[in-house]
Amino acid sequence: MTQLDPKAGVEQATFLAPSGSVSNPAGFVAPAIVQSNHTLEVKQMMAQVAVKLAHNPMAMAEFCDRIHQLLCDDIQTQQERACGRRH
Repeated sequence: MTQLDPKAGVEQATFLAPSGSVSNPAGFVAPAIVQSNHTLEVKQMMAQVAVKLAHNPMAMAEFCDRIHQLLCDDIQTQQERACGRRH
């Protein structure tokens, strides 16, 4: 199993690829761990991360900031693609 270093910063974190399009509202119905087709090891690692975030407000804030940035980047990319189709 992958061991997590609680002292490692967000800049050293490894992020999993999204399980689907973030613009698909159905993707928000069930937790990612249920929707994913990742191995048991990856799912256990996700659960460990969730437990650590639940008990560390600063890490949770950094995690939420990163997720927000990824969502904003995805929206911007989708808007750029949509504008490219109109020309």
